[in-house]
Amino acid sequence: MRLKRFTAGALALSILATLPTAALASGSAASEDTAGYLILGEDLSDSQEKTVLKLLDVDDLSDYEVSYTTHEEEEELFGSYLSASLLGTKALSSILLIPAEEGSGITVTTYNISYCTEEMYQTALADAGVADVEVHVAAPTSLSGTCALASAFKAYTIMTGEELDEDATDAAAEEIVTTGEVGEAIGDTDTATKLIAVLKEKALSEGLDEDEIGDTLDQLCENMEVTLDDETRQKIIDLIVKLQNADIDLDTIKQQASDLYDSIKSELEKLDESGATEGSSNAFTALIQSIVDFFKSLFGNLFG
Repeated sequence: MRLKRFTAGALALSILATLPTAALASGSAASEDTAGYLILGEDLSDSQEKTVLKLLDVDDLSDYEVSYTTHEEEEELFGSYLSASLLGTKALSSILLIPAEEGSGITVTTYNISYCTEEMYQTALADAGVADVEVHVAAPTSLSGTCALASAFKAYTIMTGEELDEDATDAAAEEIVTTGEVGEAIGDTDTATKLIAVLKEKALSEGLDEDEIGDTLDQLCENMEVTLDDETRQKIIDLIVKLQNADIDLDTIKQQASDLYDSIKSELEKLDESGATEGSSNAFTALIQSIVDFFKSLFGNLFG
């Protein structure tokens, strides 16, 4: 029964990653003459670069605006939060950023990335003010992928002609690291990603103080049957407070919360229509409804 309950909870949270992510960047300097913005790790060997380009489906470099990211730039973004073993000594992971239609949000695909998940990239990019892009991340072999986030920020700056807010990019980097640590602590990075994302939306939308953030986090953990030690719990709270002080658009946060609730309710209705809940216990069925009620209680001010 515990497995079923956790699965239902994880399903509800998993919908967050599929939601469109809106923007706070204004204007765009994107060139109509380029197929995208290709940012390669500066330390790639010739053979490694060929591997990366193949993974990114890039045939002719002249079709793209090409630049490079150094290990020093990666260290500048992540050095305060990650150990040297995760950062490594070379800039290798690379990205291809392609402008998307307004309102389409952020989509991410990864190849050979072992630490940063697609959802972690999506969340970090949204925090920093990136919007309406396709991001493809690749490394020649299995790597953490931290260099690629620095590359994505660089590509978006080149595309728009505007610098991203430094506090927001710093907070985004810390969110990736904290999410990874929480995922390791609870044994599920995917659930950690969604838990932090939902908490962030609630806190930023309603301006929660530190105590209220802690109470909401406890409520989330109880509902999802996630157990945190005191150190991990405080680390999440500190992250959310930092995100509150960054330049993140509140209207975007509120829209994400509304879309999240609607998507969860729709997905659970589909499960019921498909018969996925048939034969389940009354307690399991009640849990499904409780998930909808729970998220509605979190974001009730949005639904009237």
